[in-house]
Amino acid sequence: MTGAELRVEGTEQVLAADRVILSLGAIGTPLLLMRSGIGDPAVLAAAGVPCRMERTELGRNLHDHMLGAGVVCRSKRPVAPSKLQVSESLSYQAEDPARTTGRPEIVVGCVVAPSVAEGFEAPPPGTGFTLLFGVTNPTSRGRLAITGPALSDAPMIDPAYLSTEHDRHLFRIALKRARAIAASPALADWVAEEVLPGPALCSDTELDAFIARVAITHHHPVATCAMGRDEAAITDADLAMRGLDNLWIVDASVIPSITAGPIHAAVMAIAESFASGFSA
Repeated sequence: MTGAELRVEGTEQVLAADRVILSLGAIGTPLLLMRSGIGDPAVLAAAGVPCRMERTELGRNLHDHMLGAGVVCRSKRPVAPSKLQVSESLSYQAEDPARTTGRPEIVVGCVVAPSVAEGFEAPPPGTGFTLLFGVTNPTSRGRLAITGPALSDAPMIDPAYLSTEHDRHLFRIALKRARAIAASPALADWVAEEVLPGPALCSDTELDAFIARVAITHHHPVATCAMGRDEAAITDADLAMRGLDNLWIVDASVIPSITAGPIHAAVMAIAESFASGFSA
């Protein structure tokens, strides 16, 4: 790895360096490496890119947080505008409500916009709110790949959301927990009615169908250049890419398994730790 080829206002440039740091995120980083000839030989051949380095795991292990948008409630009284960028609160909970320690499995959050997934109509602002719900540590794993050598060739991105029974089971529980919160005595003075999914939806089959319609990304993709101890891992503990002696990857793609909460703090910690060690 010597650097990067750029096109600026129609002019091609080459930036070269002894040490290269790649930070394009869990989507952009593996795609750039694949277009450079690094990755699964079969994937590269299908895209018409000569394979310069075989890294079969590149672009695999893709996973993300999802949220159901959601349990929408019409309010009995006006809902004030948000002071916290619409998302007012997040509650991380155990699958078993009796358990008070250990890693949470589900999350319920309150959005005062209100917010709904594409295809649904939300109550007007100020007349309702949404309880989002999701799974903190999904086990579904997807992948991404290039389809051609050019930046204009649209990538193939298959997140494989909700492809495991673990995730589907916990999403059902998260939805039921959000509905229970909406129906709780603490919100009795606020909730006039449950607009979505609506009281008629009760069976697990109906809830699964609703979840499939309202599930949206929380924009936390990780792990497509996952770090690890084994030689199959794309990066090592120092964020150096295996097989190259001058390339480091510093972004969410190196996180091997997603954090329970939003990944932003983890990404900042990775960057700051790398920067302090890299400049030493």
